[in-house]
Amino acid sequence: MLDKIFQSNFEEIRSNQGKHSKFSLIVFLILASTINFLLCETIYFQPLHSADQLYSPLVVLDFFSGKGITHWYLPPSPYFFPDLVLMSVLYLVLPFLYLPSFYGVIQMVFVTLGIYWVLNEFLSKHESLLYLFYFQTLLILFSFLSHLLKDNPFPFVFFFTNAHHNTGFFFSLFLVSVLGFNLRKRSLGHEGKNRDLVFRLCLYWIGFTVLYLSDRYSFCIGFICFMTIYLLEIRKKNEIGITKLHGWRLTTLILLFFLVNEFLFYGIKQSLQIPNSFGILFNSLSQKSGERILFLSGTYLLDVSKHLFYQNGSLLFLISLSLFTSFKFPVRIRILVLVLFPVLLLLLIVVGRFTYLHPYPIRYLFPIWFFCFLGISWYFQITMHRFPISLWYVWFAFCILFLSFFPKPRQTVKESLLKETKQEVSYDLEKPIRFWSEGEKKPIPVDHEGKPYRWITGAFHTP
Repeated sequence: MLDKIFQSNFEEIRSNQGKHSKFSLIVFLILASTINFLLCETIYFQPLHSADQLYSPLVVLDFFSGKGITHWYLPPSPYFFPDLVLMSVLYLVLPFLYLPSFYGVIQMVFVTLGIYWVLNEFLSKHESLLYLFYFQTLLILFSFLSHLLKDNPFPFVFFFTNAHHNTGFFFSLFLVSVLGFNLRKRSLGHEGKNRDLVFRLCLYWIGFTVLYLSDRYSFCIGFICFMTIYLLEIRKKNEIGITKLHGWRLTTLILLFFLVNEFLFYGIKQSLQIPNSFGILFNSLSQKSGERILFLSGTYLLDVSKHLFYQNGSLLFLISLSLFTSFKFPVRIRILVLVLFPVLLLLLIVVGRFTYLHPYPIRYLFPIWFFCFLGISWYFQITMHRFPISLWYVWFAFCILFLSFFPKPRQTVKESLLKETKQEVSYDLEKPIRFWSEGEKKPIPVDHEGKPYRWITGAFHTP
């Protein structure tokens, strides 16, 4: 009955997928992008325009204005690619003050297109599109829930942020998916020329290299995902059909990759002011006994758990929903979640407790709920596949209308920060003031003792 009530041109797409699939995908991207832009301008405006998130637009501003980036105290992951590359492209075509919001929108366009491309290997185009509707709907609903529960921080804002590992994670996942797809095609006899394989491997080498030099955390997550799926699928042999490299060749290739890129990264660290993360970590651990390290690790996880319980209700609900639906998750996603969960907790402890002392670096856990979104979307797609697709367009239109009434703090935030007249300000004000003044104001960040603050900042300090 619902199909008859809402019968329209969109319903014809279902019966003629080959002709109209591109049109329906374009309509989805327009509606989803509009919703995502409104989310970035309302619910997620404050975190997207906080000091940490304004790093890349300000680096791009300095670069294109001729100041260069050598005066920057860069983070351990400098996010050169793809974050700064994408931000640079947007800088050339969009108003500067809208870069954070549009970055989030464009990032999600690439993410959804990547998901759609991978799904087309297993599903029809209509089913793949329906999956995207569920994925986007989960993002909308959990954003509303996070806002309603006043979560701190908002755990799902990292779908839209830049320069905080998530773009690198999406890029690494894309590389892994494409590499796995090509290896699978080759093993099935579709790619017989060795020179084509060599050419593709060179492209993958370049892709993983720029990712490694930009964000080693995201590279490690992508590497773990690739090795997990690789080891899983070669065990199935002919069932999946992925090329099996000899152990010594694969080991040699991996070691050579790390050796070459460590030399490159060492050179970059010397020319640009990038902290030595491993040096900070080893120095921290060397001053503590094994018993002390275990005690601090346990108490840190306890503190994180309490923070999660009291201030991240939407994330708790996502975890609960994942537990009840995980039996329908695709096998690869289930395995990746099981593998990444302890790995990410370990990285959380290593970075948050023993390296940079973050109280709650929630972004390090982001891959977990991204895969949860993928799994839950799959669950709904296979259990509610008869839900008329025309209603999704109505639902998205309602979301756009609903979000348009949310308060938009852009002008208020801009005016309040431009009124700041102090030359020396705290870290959380320095980059927002520079951003909203479009580089005209150049405050100097200082710590609580009044000394220059040299952590991820582009201020010109005196020695």
